[in-house]
Order: sequence, then C-alpha cells, then structure tokens
Amino acid sequence: METVASAASFASSASPVAAVADEPSRGLFRTAWDFSFRMVLRYIKNSYKDDPFRTFLEVCLIGFIVWYMAKPKYNIGTNEIELSEKEIDELVEEWRPEPLVPALTEFERETLDKAIMIDGPNGTKVRLASGSNNKPVLNFASYNFLGFVDSPELGKHAVESLRKYGVGTCGPPGFYGTLDVHMELEKQIAGFIGHSAAILYSQAFTTTLSVIPCFSKRSDIIVADEGVNFAVQQAIFLSRSKVYWYKHNDMADLERILKDVNKQLVGRRGKNALPRKFIVTEGLFQNTGDISPLAQLVELKHRYKFRIILDESFSFGVLGKRGAGLTDHFNIDPHEIDLLIGALCFAIGASGGFCCADKDLVEHQRLSGAGYCFSASMPGILTIAAADAIHALEADPDSYLDNLRDNAVQLRTLLKRIPGLQIDGAADSPLIHIRLAPDTLVRMKRSGGAWTKTDIDRVLTEVAEEAQKDGVLLTRAMYVDDHERILPNSSIRICVSSAHTRKEVEKCAHAVKSAVSRVTSKKR
Repeated sequence: METVASAASFASSASPVAAVADEPSRGLFRTAWDFSFRMVLRYIKNSYKDDPFRTFLEVCLIGFIVWYMAKPKYNIGTNEIELSEKEIDELVEEWRPEPLVPALTEFERETLDKAIMIDGPNGTKVRLASGSNNKPVLNFASYNFLGFVDSPELGKHAVESLRKYGVGTCGPPGFYGTLDVHMELEKQIAGFIGHSAAILYSQAFTTTLSVIPCFSKRSDIIVADEGVNFAVQQAIFLSRSKVYWYKHNDMADLERILKDVNKQLVGRRGKNALPRKFIVTEGLFQNTGDISPLAQLVELKHRYKFRIILDESFSFGVLGKRGAGLTDHFNIDPHEIDLLIGALCFAIGASGGFCCADKDLVEHQRLSGAGYCFSASMPGILTIAAADAIHALEADPDSYLDNLRDNAVQLRTLLKRIPGLQIDGAADSPLIHIRLAPDTLVRMKRSGGAWTKTDIDRVLTEVAEEAQKDGVLLTRAMYVDDHERILPNSSIRICVSSAHTRKEVEKCAHAVKSAVSRVTSKKR
C-alpha cells in the first residue's frame, strides 16, 4: 500500500513538469506550420501575380473536378428491358449457335466423297486405296518436280538421321529448337541462291504469312500482282498495309500504279511521310503457270524507289541453269531482290520454307517473324532431306533440270494438239493448267442456261476420273472460293516431273485426249 501511494504521489508531482515540457514542442510545431503556410501563400502570390491566364485555367480545372465529382453517376441498369420467365424461356428455346464450320454445299460434298486416297508412299507412280484395280498409276498431280519425294538415296540417309535427331525438336528455333543442321542448311541455301543470308521456317505456308507482315505494316504500301497465290494474298491481308493490285504480269499497269503512288506521297509530312513501299509477286505462278518478268520488275523498282518481295515457292529448284530460281533464270543478281521467299516442300521434296535477304533483315525475322518465333522448328530428318536434295541438284543440275524442261515442253506440245482445250503457262513451265475452251462449252449442252463455275468444275472432275481409268492421276485445281480475291478460272493442274520418262509423258497426253473426248461427246 505504501508503494502504491508513493507512485501516485510521484505521478501527481511529475504531471506539471510534463505539461511544461510539451509547451516548447507545441510552440515549435505552430511556428513551423505558420512558416510553411506563409511560404505557400507567398509562392501562390508570386506565381499568379503576373499570370492571370494561369489563374483562370486552374480555376476552370478545379471547377470541372468539382462538377465531375458531384454529377450523378450513370446507372447501367436503367435501360435494361425486364423480361418475364416465359419470355426468357422462349428466347433460349429459339437461340441457335452459328456453326464453327459452314455447311458443305452439294458440290463440295460430291468432291469430298470422291477424294482420292493414295495407298503407300507418294511419288511419280502411286497406288490408290479405292477401286478394285490396285495397279500403280502415273502421278501428274504432285509438285514432285525433281523426283526427290521417292528418291531411295535421300530416304535412306534421312532415316539414318532419326537415331541422332529423333522425329522433332518440340520447340521454336529461339527456344531450344535450333539444331546444327538448321544452321548448316541456312548457309547452304544462301550460298546456293547467292544471297547474303537465309532463315528457315518449319512450314512453307507460314513462311509467306510471316515474312510479308514482318516488314510491311499498317502505314506501308504494297503493290501486288493480282494473280498471286492464296498464301501471298493472306499475307498481304495480315499486313494491314495499303494495297494496290496490278493486272497479272502487266508491267505497263504496274508502272502506272507506281507513278500514282509516288504522286500521292509528294508533299506529305509527319510520321507517315515516308512509308515502306513493296512490289509483291511470284516467280512461277501457282494459279497460271506463268513466269514473272523479273528484269522489268527490277528496273521499275529502281526507277520508283520500291522494294521487291518475291515468292519463289514454285520456282525454287525449277527455274534457272542451276535451279536457283528466277534470279538464276534471268541471270540477275539475287541482291536485287530485297526479300526472296522459297519453299522446300515442292521441288526439293522435304518440308518448310526459307527467306533469303541481307543479314540485318534476316536477323529482324528471328525476333519478329511469327512463324519463326512461335512454331516448332523443322524436324532434323526433313532438314537433312532438304540439304541432301540441294546437294544432289548442285552436283548434277543438268540431269534434273534438262529432263524436267524437256518433259514440260513435250507435254505442252502434245496437249496443244488436243481440240477443245486451252493450255496456260510459260513454255518451259512444269506447272500446266488445262481449261475447256469457250467454243467447247458452247458445243456442250447444258440445261438451265449459261455455264457456271460449278458446272465446269463438274466436267473437269469427270475428265480427271476418266484419265484415272487410263492409269494417269490428275487433279482439278481447287481454291478457297470465298477467300480468293480473284477466283481463277476452272482448270486441271498438271505437274510434270523430271523423273517421268518420255513414254509416261506421252501416256499422260493420250489419257487427257481420250478423257476429254469421252466426256464432251456425252454432253453434246
């Protein structure tokens, strides 16, 4: 009790001392506050003394903030329509989702039902899974231009590589997907074409889809041939660039558009004053079999300050003395082509694609090429197959290319003798399109009026079926009708190979002649 009392007396005696000690701190705080207030007031007076506009602007800003905070907020539910349970049930009952895939038309269903299945490996001779006759037929429907698809030597070496590289990398090139054979093939392709550098893509279609949007953006300009294939069309669409189309292989029309584009850019200022400008075309056109006049394209490129993007998917390994493509065909320096796109799945018989360009442009694609950054790299077995095919072509180009051109010229000559047909494509192109001549359609009977594209497609399908009975496999050229910018005329596409013999080429021409004669005679 004495201890508690003494503590209480001490506390009562100490409280006046604490109160006195707090007085200086409160006085110091008040002094600091007064000083700060005076400083702020002096700053405001000095700041607004000679600047009435600033005072007005900030008063307006404060007024806007007060108005915005005070105004009533928008209520999302104010405009909602209240439905009864019965109305909700009726709407749910009536709702039908849009199909993910559009329903097939009658003709598309017919085409799918008649699809040809190959039993066994592909090549110049194949066996068909359908039909009682299991004899091999001559294959003139495959892009096997040099016969590498069924080459036993290339196949044996590729199979041996499975022990070292397996069946795939399972990763993009920039993320554990690059093998030594990838880097070797890139150097080999660049050296074969004669360009500075090359980059590999795992798929031919995505090569084109990646390269063009990688360099041509929304504010840039593309002037493209209206006859380019579907992959190039889609790549141009993905670029979101401003696009001008010139008539197929018409250099006068191309020059007219280039002049107009440059006139539109005169006097432009600002961010988009100097857009990138590209001419986009193919080397060997898939849809027509024509060849681009590269010398004139290069001349126009320099005259009007454009860059060239050349898709050599079907000309690489086919055109030129060495098979190096369009630049080899016209003996033009490959460095004149700013971006040269090629495929390894057609003439070379492997898979994937590539782009040849200056080193800086190639390195840019390793960071910005969508197909390179986000797709698994090419399997080692296919990379080795492509390298071996290019080695074989380099070692003996004459044996492959001379025979290919002889076969193409021979078949084209024989087909031109068949009445009622129109033969399209360059003279030495191994891609040949045969179409029904207009007078042939006039002589053929059709109930219901004029011939439609579907009607002509049906006739050409019958022609291919009749040729198959004679031991020759042909195919009607098919397109994504709703997405083609200009839908090509109906045709049968014939692909010649250097592995075909002279007799086999003659047999193909004879089968086409007999098939056309039988089909057209039935419809007269």
